[in-house]
Amino acid sequence: MERCLPLALRIKLYNDVVALRRRGLTYRGIIGEIYRRYGVRISESSISEWLRGIHNPYNGRLIPSLELLKPSEGLEYVIGVKVGDGYAYRRRRTIKGYNPVWIGLKAKDKEFARCLAKVLGRKQIRPRSRDDVGKYVVEVKSKTLYELLKKPVDLDRLKKYIEHCERCVAASLRGFADSEGSVNKRGYIYIYNTDCLVA
Repeated sequence: MERCLPLALRIKLYNDVVALRRRGLTYRGIIGEIYRRYGVRISESSISEWLRGIHNPYNGRLIPSLELLKPSEGLEYVIGVKVGDGYAYRRRRTIKGYNPVWIGLKAKDKEFARCLAKVLGRKQIRPRSRDDVGKYVVEVKSKTLYELLKKPVDLDRLKKYIEHCERCVAASLRGFADSEGSVNKRGYIYIYNTDCLVA
C-alpha cells in the first residue's frame, strides 16, 4: 500500500486478509480478492507482516476508531455516566508511544468498571478503592472513547448511540442517574447536573 489509507479501511483490509488466509488463499489470491473488493492493492510484505503478527492496524487499540464503535447497553451506560460525573482528559505533555488520554469516574459501585471492560473487550478493569472519599476510582486509557466523550460533549455525535434502541436509551439514563442522582428518605429521586436540578 503506497498511500496511507484511513484507519477504518485498514482495519477492514486486515480482517479480510486474515479471514482469506484462513480460507486457504495464497498471497496472490488475497491481493486479487482485496483489490476486487476495495480497489486497493496491498503488497505481499504487508500481508506477511500482518499474518505473522509483526504489524497490524489496531496499534493496541481494541476499538481503533469511532466508525467501528457499535451501540450497546454497556456503551450507553458509560456515556450516561460520563455526561454526569465522569471525565475524559488528555495529558498536556505527550510522550511518543505513550497513550496520553484517559476516561474515568469516581463512583460508589463497580458497575462503571464492568461496563467499560465489556465495551473495550477487556477481561477486567480493576477499580481502585479511595477510602478518603468513600468511592472507587475507575480509569482506563482509550483514545476512541476519549474522542467520543471529550469536552465539549457533542450531543449530535452521541445521539446515534443513545437513541439506537429503547434499551440503549434506558442504559444511558441509568448511567446518568447513577452518576448524578440520589433518592431521599421520602422516595423522591433527584438528579443534579452543573447548576440544574431535576426532581
